[in-house]
Amino acid sequence: MTADSTGRVRQARDDEKGQLRHVIRRAFGWLPSLLFDAGKASFVYELDGKIVGGITLSSFSIDRQRVGGVVKWLFVLPEARGRGAASALVDRALAWFAEEDCQDLFTCVEGHNTSSSNRFARAGFRILSFCEQVRLYGIRLPRVWYRTFHLADVGHFLWARRHDDAQDAVNDAPTLEALSRAPRLPAAAVAGTTVTLILLGLLMVWRQGQALTVSNLWHPAVVVVGLLGLRLGAMALAARRLGLPVLYRSWETGLLLSAFIALTSGGVFIAPGSLYPARRVWSYREWLPKLGPVALAGALALLLAGWGLQAMRWWVIPEESRTILDLALFYVRAFVLFDVLLVFFPFVAFNGRRILDWQAGMWALLAVATVALWVLGFVV
Repeated sequence: MTADSTGRVRQARDDEKGQLRHVIRRAFGWLPSLLFDAGKASFVYELDGKIVGGITLSSFSIDRQRVGGVVKWLFVLPEARGRGAASALVDRALAWFAEEDCQDLFTCVEGHNTSSSNRFARAGFRILSFCEQVRLYGIRLPRVWYRTFHLADVGHFLWARRHDDAQDAVNDAPTLEALSRAPRLPAAAVAGTTVTLILLGLLMVWRQGQALTVSNLWHPAVVVVGLLGLRLGAMALAARRLGLPVLYRSWETGLLLSAFIALTSGGVFIAPGSLYPARRVWSYREWLPKLGPVALAGALALLLAGWGLQAMRWWVIPEESRTILDLALFYVRAFVLFDVLLVFFPFVAFNGRRILDWQAGMWALLAVATVALWVLGFVV
């Protein structure tokens, strides 16, 4: 199982779990490393006798006929990247899945982690949309989510390689002409996210002990549609001006976290989904000069809306007519908290992290404006 002249893949020993966690901590940070799972089988990549990467695997029964295989973790230290470690580990994983007779293979990858997703794309994996997941697995989908740990992972996508899929590797990106014909804002995905967040808004109202009057029924709908449309519209317009072919992808299990927060505390967490390059293989760093301005357009649109609503509350709207205005301010403050201010795991899929990685100074300005909008909510 030699990958190059100095590197090799081998099965991990039981006493090496602590060392694997240390490698993950260096690769992803300390907080993700707390979730490390060695799975049913673990393999490591040794370079000059030192563990510099690894992969952990598991399997489960989807139904009586199908067995699913899961890549739980794939990690390689920065200094070892580009030397074939990730490819060798994925190849070993595919061999293990064949030994376990796994027909459907899965992994979850954060949308910006293109160093990992590209490896899986070239191995024949593809992102399954929520509609495809329902069509393929039906009532067993919760079991698939549970066993793949695709539960409340904001901004992560379920990648799959099924036995009846075409298994050709993706060696090249589609042409720009083909990408320009791709559906950039799939109606089902956008509508599904919007309707779900409206229903969660009603759940929040009920959980806070408010009566579900006629106004309480339509106010959340107006606010959610307005804010999501503003953010997504600004991002889509910026992408179009930059000539960046993009595709909207929903965060289906992020909405589970939204539901949990609304049900347990009456709070609001908006999992809006986002726009991604309309291609299967792409590089986050390479596309960041365009993704950054697109993210800025969405975050800035929300901030301007928040400050505009705050100004209306100060000078325009009489106190007795502020019900929907106060609800909109509540939503927009929650929205910009995640879409601008929180740029660390598990919130890296929001626009704030893209802006920070693109231009830290610009992110700092938006962060100050976000904090100020929140402070005004407490003192005014």
